[in-house]
Amino acid sequence: MRLRKILPNFPPCHRLVRNERGWGRRCLRAGVLVVALLAVVTAVPFAASSAEPFFEISSIPNADRSAAVNMADLNGNGRIDLLVVVMRGLPPEEEREARIHFQSEQGTFSPQPDYVRAIPTGASVYDLADVRSDSPGSELILLRPGGLTLLSLASKSAPRWDLEVSGPATAGIGDDERGFEYFKMVQDGFGDEPVLFVQQIGQLTILTPKGEVRGQMQIPRRANYLIIPTGGLISIESNFQIFLDVPKILLGDIDGDGLTDLAVATRHEVDTYLQREGGHFPNVADRKQALRLITKEDHIRGSGGVTADVGDVNGDGRIDLLLSYAKGGFRNTETLTYYYQNRDGGWAIGEPDHTFRSDASLASNALVDLDNDGRMEMVRLELDFSLLELIEILLSREFDVEVSVFDFDGSSGFKAKAASKKKIELPFSTATFRLKGFFPSVRADLNGDGYQDFVTSGEGDELSFQPGGPKGPFASRRVRQKMSTERMIHFTDWSGDGLTDLVIFDPQRYAIPISIVRNLGRLPGTPEALQGAVHDR
Repeated sequence: MRLRKILPNFPPCHRLVRNERGWGRRCLRAGVLVVALLAVVTAVPFAASSAEPFFEISSIPNADRSAAVNMADLNGNGRIDLLVVVMRGLPPEEEREARIHFQSEQGTFSPQPDYVRAIPTGASVYDLADVRSDSPGSELILLRPGGLTLLSLASKSAPRWDLEVSGPATAGIGDDERGFEYFKMVQDGFGDEPVLFVQQIGQLTILTPKGEVRGQMQIPRRANYLIIPTGGLISIESNFQIFLDVPKILLGDIDGDGLTDLAVATRHEVDTYLQREGGHFPNVADRKQALRLITKEDHIRGSGGVTADVGDVNGDGRIDLLLSYAKGGFRNTETLTYYYQNRDGGWAIGEPDHTFRSDASLASNALVDLDNDGRMEMVRLELDFSLLELIEILLSREFDVEVSVFDFDGSSGFKAKAASKKKIELPFSTATFRLKGFFPSVRADLNGDGYQDFVTSGEGDELSFQPGGPKGPFASRRVRQKMSTERMIHFTDWSGDGLTDLVIFDPQRYAIPISIVRNLGRLPGTPEALQGAVHDR
């Protein structure tokens, strides 16, 4: 939708109407109702319906707030179980607890938890993984100010392990007032066992599950303070406010020796640390590279932003680098994206192999292997950003985003023309300014054909599926099923039949049930072998 094209024709077609085919103007002429359809930028994909559902939905009630929901084998019996972290009440009396629902032999979950464990005070960030060989099932990894706590969930009386780290406090400086956040702290590819990444203020510590230090790296730190002078006319909640930003961790083989290295990125620099023999890392970066992208104006006013992503784009086994800089404000918004191919074990910052420019728009870029061929495609999301667009967004109550997929050109960059494009509308709530549904995803293969699919949530009232393929995740056929999706979504094969299932929950509202969604193997493109597996279970 583009209101700037509509407003000049305001009378006599005075009312915009929305239908399943697009936007239209409703005009009254001589007492006869005439609907004139406006042209849409792209054709609306065919939306198929089915007499049989594609998904089977069951609910877990919760009178409190589901701050976090995840699934894993928690007791080591080979079945995927349900973990729900709930928050009850408000500070300072707030309580947090982990509720465990074991999956039965029949593939169901009891509405009531099998047991409940209290979340230790001070834990604000979590991961869930099987890291202890002396304990069955996956452990809950909790980030505390002084280190990590590993909490076994195999039973109500299962053990816990506290792993302390030396040096500055961790980025988990205390209880999150409003949430309980997932962050991937457990990493593979560093030896025979997983390791734990502990982000601290200016330091990154890598631990084994038993607390052995594999590396303590000096990393950049970034902070911004807001301190209001006393005696003024303004009174705020806190007179000493701080925004703390920890660097983004980027993993992969950088120097081509077959070992997983790491880099950390801020808006100003990228530091590279190469893995040594035995899985150890140096204290000081092997290479420090200044980005020099942020303008003086953006630096002073705190606007703009630089994001980094890595992936093997050309298939040589080494990770390449993608940097995106969103700069300016309403009058001069621009996004510049730079691709750096890994050459001689690193990236020549300042000498990009390919540059994308998006005028008057904000763009987000990610490297994703959509066709599972070992090489990354670039998925680009663009949002027009101007004062007029902001007015349009507030009137329409939705963001208009264009999604593009760019393939590698076989040489040193991406093809100039997108392999596929799609316009999507993201409705949001004016009461909360959050999306009505989950953010669209291209990181799940729901039909099991080996390609990443395009999954969206409408206005939070449906699950929409478009099968992926060699040309991207926007195949012409789309199917939908009505269900409540005004929440967050988690993809996992909890039923064990080889098909990706779903868990949907809402961390922002109280008394919202958790939806356990089973994939029935009826989605378009599902291989025949997997169609049978779900019925043979």
